[in-house]
Parts: sequence; structure tokens; C-alpha cells
Amino acid sequence: MANSRWPQKPLVYTLIGLAFWTILDLRSVSNYSDNGRRSLSTTTNISYLKSESTLLPWAHYNLRSVKERPDPSSETALFWHIPKSGGTTAKQLYQCMGKTLTIRVGVDPRYGHDQSDELVVFKPIEGKDWNTVNVDTVSDKGILRAEKMGLVPSGKADIIFAMDVNFASAHLFDRLNKGRVLSIFRHPVDRAVSKFYYLQTATWERTYKPEWANMTVMEWAEKHNFDENFLVKKIVGKKLTDEAGMGDLIIAKEIVRRRFIVGLLDEMEESIHRFNVMLGVNESDEKTKECMNEVFGTSNDESDKSDATESVETQGDEVDTNDNSVEINTNSNKHPKVAEGMPEYKLLAERNSLDMVLYNYIKLLFEEQKPVINKYARETQLQHSNDGRVNVQRKRQLR
Repeated sequence: MANSRWPQKPLVYTLIGLAFWTILDLRSVSNYSDNGRRSLSTTTNISYLKSESTLLPWAHYNLRSVKERPDPSSETALFWHIPKSGGTTAKQLYQCMGKTLTIRVGVDPRYGHDQSDELVVFKPIEGKDWNTVNVDTVSDKGILRAEKMGLVPSGKADIIFAMDVNFASAHLFDRLNKGRVLSIFRHPVDRAVSKFYYLQTATWERTYKPEWANMTVMEWAEKHNFDENFLVKKIVGKKLTDEAGMGDLIIAKEIVRRRFIVGLLDEMEESIHRFNVMLGVNESDEKTKECMNEVFGTSNDESDKSDATESVETQGDEVDTNDNSVEINTNSNKHPKVAEGMPEYKLLAERNSLDMVLYNYIKLLFEEQKPVINKYARETQLQHSNDGRVNVQRKRQLR
């Protein structure tokens, strides 16, 4: 259904050059370590970063290029919320900053807007600055309803939070109303292990799995983990039960390279700073400073900041059951870490081999995007300075 807008043309999966370097990437992860970054940083692969290849239609037509300067006044951001990867933290931060977000609380029957045929922006919590819209952009049904109601053309939402980047991008945006994709990525093994421990105790989640509490990580990974290669499958539009292969990985890498502003959970504060540039957030604003400090603090100790981010991330990630609160959640769900070299790590890395390659590639892109976004930040700062001088001159002329 998502592809009905465009002609059905077979995608060229056998792109010889891209396939060759992807094979090398897969070989680099066959040792189940993080050395994939080494192979990706070769001179030849840098030339791959600058090449052009096929994008899926929704990515080609509906999303802004990383190379396009951000214009928050005319574009709507789509935040791809990957479970257990920092999405809840980002959501709560932008709520704190007073942004208008699309989250499930918008269709909570308590507020009386869930059956309306018109878009309604409202404050779900009295006394709080943030707003939401009466749409649900988590479920496919909700996305289709939001599309019908004209969510993106209305300009009513600052950030759309969605868990299916393919479906949401295909239906909410179009050639005239292009989206800007932001997302935070986490090491696939760490994300899987976090999910395993989290869903054992998360009684508030629809996917609560109390039976996992009696399993070892190895037993769960062998027999009960059904979202292997989650990232690649979600990007190319496959079900989690479908098989994914090299062609899917090639396409996923191209889409991320050309259309996603990438963040890393391991670099959460830097990632948010970059997102702020793309969203036009003024970090000198006192409220913004307050919100940033509430999560990241003023400590220069990176381990402290990492612990704080992980703490925030441990709840409310699978669904938006805690969306009616904008307080930064610091309830920790600590669990044993599966370290590289352990049998559990090796098994999870092997079964998520495509995501391992993609994640290592995203780490390279995170470095590649830094000067690009810094350039955008300087241009925005210069524009604000020029606007300020113009306003001063106008005031003088009016005297």
C-alpha cells in the first residue's frame, strides 16, 4: 500500500560495486566485534559514501537530503523512535522545551479529541508548556488517519514520533511536504539485551514478557528473539518475520546515508545538539538550557552523562504509556551487560549481522555529518545576527 503512489519498478539489488563493499563489511563483522568501522573507513569506501544509487520511492521523493540546509519554518521533523535506543529521552527533552509532538496521548479518549475529523492542538497537562496533536503516529492505522487529516501540510506538529520510518515517511510526507528524519541508534547487541531485561518487568507495556524472567540471555537469543536485523527490516519495509539479505542492507545504508540525520546513544548529548540545529532550537534560551541540564547535567564526566542517559531510557520505550508526563524519568532498570567476547554476544551479533554492519556504518556517518551540521549551525547563527541587525536598524528608523 505504501508504494501505490509510485510506478512499480524492480529495484536493482545487484549493484556490483555496492555489493562488493557490503560483502567486505559483512566479513568484517564475522568476528562479532566492532571492527567493522575499520573496513568502512578505507579510501574506497569513502568514495562509496559519495556515490549515487537507488533509493526507495518514499525516501527519494518524500524526505529532505542531508545536504539540504534545514528550514524549520517549512519542514516537519520525523523522529524514528527505535525501541531501547534513546527515543524516550529525546521525546521528554522536546516536551520539556515546549515543542508540539505527535504521541499517543493525543488520541487518549480522556481529552475528547480522538474521534474528531479535524486536527486539534492541545495541552494534555495543565500548567505544562508542551502541546500534542490528536493523532497517533505510532500505529499504521493512526498514521493513515493522520495522513487523511493532513497532519504534515497543516504544520501543526514540530516533531512527529513514529516507530515505523518506512510507513510513516511514505504516508505522511510527499513531494510538496518533505520530511526531515532524525534518529538515535544503539549497538544492536546492547539494544537486544536491554529489551530482554526490560520486558521482563515492564508491566505497563503491551509487549510485557514475564516468562522471559526465567530464561538466560542465551536461551532467549536462540529461541525467543524474533526481531533480528530490526533496523534493516524496518527501513526497507519488511516484517520482522521476513528474511533480509544483502540487497536490503545495501538499500538501508543508502537511505540512511542520504536521508537520515543520525545520532548515537553513546553520544547522546552531541546527538541532541545536532538535532537542535536541524530543528532550529535556540540553545541559548534559558528553558532549553534548563531541559538540557536536567538530562545531561553540567558534569564533565562522560561516564556520569552516559549513566544518566541510560537511566532515562529504561522506561516507556516500547509504547507511549508514560506520555502524559514530561518529567525526566530517572528510574533505572539496570541489568547485567553482555560484553564482547561472551558467547551470548557472539550469538546475538551473528543473528543481527546486517544490523551490525549498518550500525558500524552509521558510526562512520555520525563523524561524516559533523562538519555538515556545524556548517548549518554557523549559517543559522549568522542569519540570526543579520536579522538582529536589521531589527535594530528598523527600530532606529521608527524613532
